[in-house]
Amino acid sequence: MAVAAYRAVAEDLRRRIETGEFAPGDPLPSRAALARGYGVGSNVAAAAVRALTADGLVKGRAGRGVFVRERPSSGTMARSWTHERLQGRLAVTAARTGAGPAPSRAAPDGAVPDGATPGSAAPGSTAPGSGPGSIARDGAGGDATGDDGRSVRGTPRSTTGEAPQDIALRLAVPAAEPVIRSEYMITRDGRPAMFCVSWEPLTVTGGTPVSLPGAGPMAGSSVVARMSYIGFRITRSTETVTARTATREEADALDLTPGAPVAAIERTYYAGDRPLETADLVVPGERFRLAYEIPAEPADG
Repeated sequence: MAVAAYRAVAEDLRRRIETGEFAPGDPLPSRAALARGYGVGSNVAAAAVRALTADGLVKGRAGRGVFVRERPSSGTMARSWTHERLQGRLAVTAARTGAGPAPSRAAPDGAVPDGATPGSAAPGSTAPGSGPGSIARDGAGGDATGDDGRSVRGTPRSTTGEAPQDIALRLAVPAAEPVIRSEYMITRDGRPAMFCVSWEPLTVTGGTPVSLPGAGPMAGSSVVARMSYIGFRITRSTETVTARTATREEADALDLTPGAPVAAIERTYYAGDRPLETADLVVPGERFRLAYEIPAEPADG
């Protein structure tokens, strides 16, 4: 009987969410209020909320309550060398019908974008972070006017350490080589859109004005602009994409339900054959699809 009762409560709450009575971002009534409103025990009300949480309709926030989740969207995130990407921002178009990537303004390989020329910072974040070990979230800095005012890059949180073996291989440096590790969040329309962790060899940036991505004269600028500032011309990048489920840390940072699908991107920037930076990027699969534009050059001969 208790099982049937919690299911009935969950189904009615689902209906109220789907009809808009509880809009995305709205709090659900407290467990006590739900119990009174539906004439059930507090355990039944709690079980109903757990069922909605498992279905991804609501999400609990420590100390604040349970809130209706935003509905999944399917915007297209261009991963080609767009003007926005070269500035360290996201190139995203809203969901649309038809196949293929949305049109974008491509920039030539190695180009330094407008607004990110050597000696000037591209639109980005310079505000302080939120505390040691935390992940930069929306509101933690950024130029709110960039990318139509919808893409905000959090201030990178950087530490110095030894390169793990897999990162050393990606950077083509000896194991335990000193590197700068940085993590930050990029948000879109106020929601987490990409969780980023990057590594740069100190043999490249150490002792330069751009050794810390979130500080100095190029704070908040793209990797392309920062490396250009110290004399390195990035000529290409590689990306390897894996579909998997989010880790607990990623789910919390990206406001996803446990086990939600994500696109995990291993990205490396090169100057010729020399890796200058490598990064792990995590994108919520329920919010974005990735689009790559691949130029077709005629074969020699």
